[in-house]
Amino acid sequence: MILSTVYETEHPVVQIHPETGEPALILGNHVRKILGYSSADSAALFNVLQSHIERLENTARWRWSTGDVAIWDNRATQHRAVDDYGTQERVVRRVTVAGPVPVGVDGRQSVTRATLPASAAA
Repeated sequence: MILSTVYETEHPVVQIHPETGEPALILGNHVRKILGYSSADSAALFNVLQSHIERLENTARWRWSTGDVAIWDNRATQHRAVDDYGTQERVVRRVTVAGPVPVGVDGRQSVTRATLPASAAA
């Protein structure tokens, strides 16, 4: 059994990359609600922004070859694996590099709201 911790956090939707200083729209399927909006408005706004992130011109599609390794910066990208590899094995090794807390364009930092054992969050 693998034990993990579930973090409930508040993140800026637009974050400033700590090395490039460029703004990045950061969302994804872990978003529960955009604070300051009703649930319905939050869902509608999320859909508009997420559809922008997923537009073809804002995406990269890797064509795998034997021996390839893909690395991306989660501080500026959103990863989504497409299940199109049939019976081929997909091996994932995730590494999180320690770094600064994400910061929004207004200077506010991400905040951890709750830390729960995975069993309590399910």
